[in-house]
Amino acid sequence: MGKIGVMADKETAIYFKLGGVKNSWVVRSEDEAVKTFEDIKSKQTVSLVIVTDTVFDWIKDKVGQGKKEIELPLVVSIPTRRGGKSQVDLLADLIKRTVGVEIRVQ
Repeated sequence: MGKIGVMADKETAIYFKLGGVKNSWVVRSEDEAVKTFEDIKSKQTVSLVIVTDTVFDWIKDKVGQGKKEIELPLVVSIPTRRGGKSQVDLLADLIKRTVGVEIRVQ
């Protein structure tokens, strides 16, 4: 069974640590998030990394990088306590990535 890790803002990381997740990293900037994620990948300390939406936006270019095979760690994005992206934004982003057309909803 693989280990679970969390890369998030301080508040979210503390909640997961209190919940029993030992591998928890607080990241405050894009550079720090990318460096931490690269370190996690190279050390292979965890097989699942839970990240907040903001952190995922920072590291999404480093996740998978277009490979067809499954690469560890798997990354799962969750919203912060203050809420995440709206479903319209998520759908528009999905359409933009798959079709190449940007949709703006006002």
